[in-house]
Amino acid sequence: MNTITLSLFVVLDCFCCNVAIAQDWPQAAGPHGDWSTRTEAEVPSSFNVATGDNVLWTRTMEESGQSGIVVWNDRLFLTILEPCKSESDDPKENRTSSIRALCLDASSGETVWEYGIDSAVETGYMGGFSDLTSPSPITDGEFVWFTNAGGKLVCLDWQGKFVWERSWRSENEILKPEKAFPFNKQFEPFIVDDTLVHAEPYEGDDADRQAGWHYLYGLEKKTGKEKWISQDSITQYNTPGYSFDAIGKPSVLIGRGGYHDVPESPSGYSMIDLANGKRIWKTVLDGEGDTALSNACFNKDFAVWISEDDNRLTVLNSSSGKIQKTIDLRSNVDLRVYNQVLGRYVLRENFDLTALPKSSIFPAWYTNIIADNHLYFMCFNDDLKQPLMKRWRDLLPVHCFARVNLITGKVEIMEVPVHFNDRGDYLWNEELKTTGLNSKGLDLISDVRSKRDGWWWCFNGNPIKVNDTLFFTTMIGNCYAFKTNTKHFDESAFVALNPLGPRGETWSMNTPTFADGKLFHRTSKKLICVGKP
Repeated sequence: MNTITLSLFVVLDCFCCNVAIAQDWPQAAGPHGDWSTRTEAEVPSSFNVATGDNVLWTRTMEESGQSGIVVWNDRLFLTILEPCKSESDDPKENRTSSIRALCLDASSGETVWEYGIDSAVETGYMGGFSDLTSPSPITDGEFVWFTNAGGKLVCLDWQGKFVWERSWRSENEILKPEKAFPFNKQFEPFIVDDTLVHAEPYEGDDADRQAGWHYLYGLEKKTGKEKWISQDSITQYNTPGYSFDAIGKPSVLIGRGGYHDVPESPSGYSMIDLANGKRIWKTVLDGEGDTALSNACFNKDFAVWISEDDNRLTVLNSSSGKIQKTIDLRSNVDLRVYNQVLGRYVLRENFDLTALPKSSIFPAWYTNIIADNHLYFMCFNDDLKQPLMKRWRDLLPVHCFARVNLITGKVEIMEVPVHFNDRGDYLWNEELKTTGLNSKGLDLISDVRSKRDGWWWCFNGNPIKVNDTLFFTTMIGNCYAFKTNTKHFDESAFVALNPLGPRGETWSMNTPTFADGKLFHRTSKKLICVGKP
């Protein structure tokens, strides 16, 4: 029996490797579940949608959407919100309960088919903290699954014909009916062999699980029949990571803890067996600032938990869940700040940020990714207008990305430009805003926080890794590229700032996808295909 099981895992792993070689990206987190892929094709790491550099084609989108872009052979799959015909005088009335599932031609972006999916509750347009389209589609080359975060999962065949659907009520509908709305859904569904894994609130009343808490549901992918429910809960804020073989079996890491009185507790991680939903291990991480607003990333050695209030990483053994170490993100820092007068970076080596009053390193939500033995993430800014920021501007990290060595604990932080100025030179150290209009020129945003630049208090798209290149995207529509194979996290690691459109006129909460030598991305206005002409 052990031999048969091991062989199955080997076959699964080989299947995933073949998917990567074939250059498909079948679900949000890519072919391996860790937001990465490898390719022999040239990776288009430098481009500019505003000028057309290295852009193969763009397609105007009928409406905004926040899903990832799934690729299988010559097909793209994504979702948009039901197009809004006119903006209301009261922005809060710009709402919908419907999404459109799209199948497009990967060579041109032209529509092959589309399918409308309704739900029981509404959200606004272009929210900086997710919307009904946040969950990405999934495909296996035969079927496609789409999720409306308002409470519906639909399976379609390759021609867009209905196969089955599953509906559920939101956590708030179960526990707080007077506040019934889908809020901050960051879970991404995925497939392991014949099992589709997604998250929804539990409506039972028993000793095993809590009503209204979110759990993973393992469904038979062709029928939607329930196979298992996870032993432990997951907070709707959390984006799980999964692996076929990192700890010797197909497994998924899920987190609990978050804002707005999420019910799942205590805060911490659980590793779940994807064969049956059973717990492999569970670790409580219930200190101040311990939330699961991150990608639950792990590899064969490490799982990493982020404590945003304490400026701390907790490194766990991914096989056992035992805590190996904690890393203070403000200690032993190599800080590289760009000096505009000198026209170069200035290094402060082994700098101790704890010596500065109220200093903070806040890993931006959902921007964390493991590459080899390092954790990379974008750093949230504090308000640049605060007296503290004005006084210590040349010492405090602003508009920065970070790399942390999970073995040595070394922290490297580097400032990056925020955009290009009108002369085409890098623009540094400025807070920018975006109009946030859709392709029809409508302003549908009801929360002013959704018109910022992505450097503070929002849910930017997830990063991805293609070979040794990382891609990060900010709300204002900048896609940053970094190399992971450099000795130091310095200017040699910074590849490019890639605008997805004109400065101040572009809005994106999306994650890029790589397939067949092309990078696919999207904004509120356009779908974009990047590659070498």
